Amino acid sequence: MDCNYIDWNEVWKQKYEKNIKSRGIGDCASIWDSKEKAKGFLARSKNNPDRIREFVDLLGPDKECSILDVGAGPGTLAVPLAELSGHVTAVEPSKGMADVMADYAAERGVSNLDIVRKKWEDVDPGMDLKESYDIVFASHSLGMPDIRESIEKMISVASGKICLFWFAGITAWEQRMTDLWPDLYKKEYSCGPKADVLFNLLYSMNLYPNVEPGLFTSDSVYPDYDTAFHDFKEQFKLSTPEQESILNNYLKKSLVKENCHFLFPGVTTGIRLWWEVER
Repeated sequence: MDCNYIDWNEVWKQKYEKNIKSRGIGDCASIWDSKEKAKGFLARSKNNPDRIREFVDLLGPDKECSILDVGAGPGTLAVPLAELSGHVTAVEPSKGMADVMADYAAERGVSNLDIVRKKWEDVDPGMDLKESYDIVFASHSLGMPDIRESIEKMISVASGKICLFWFAGITAWEQRMTDLWPDLYKKEYSCGPKADVLFNLLYSMNLYPNVEPGLFTSDSVYPDYDTAFHDFKEQFKLSTPEQESILNNYLKKSLVKENCHFLFPGVTTGIRLWWEVER
């Protein structure tokens, strides 16, 4: 074995597990079990139609194609894609997100969308999915401990394009945790694995994706200060007056009052990696 060999899947696992341990506030799916929170997520996404349109255009669906959306959230992309394609299968483990997606599809009169209410790791392709999909994608939903296994499963059901959207550097929300964790929890916050690990893993699998970086805003908007404070308090699972005081001081320095609302500005660098699967 090459002494310089790096197991990038193991690097991903270690970063993933360290992130979960340092966060200590549940995995990605459990955070969105609340239907009200999922509704809020969809509402914020719909406020940025240009970004949704950009993602849809990048995937390039047509009326004949079948699409697999891995980690579909509240249907931000799955529902618009279903309106433009032959069929969409959306995999989403969070009850709140899946319920909101079903409501959103019904509201838009979409009937060619199947929702698989499982983690991608637990999906059985033979039981839960169609035989193959022209487009398989995951949009910022790669919170999976064994990323190699997850990608291999995507490849097993892909007959055309695979497209992965992920983060290139520290995200706006991770920056807030990085700032606050030492004071709130007396420990450093560990960010999750990024696109460098993902690209190297793909390369080690003899997959050579196209790569395109991009910036997107990830602002948080609140109608008033109290709403912002309670949102962060709940999000970070704060339980003591000391923690509340730390958060209060941080928000007073960070929130920007803009017209009739408060804004927590943020910019995140993303990466799109895509390649064609040959059968």
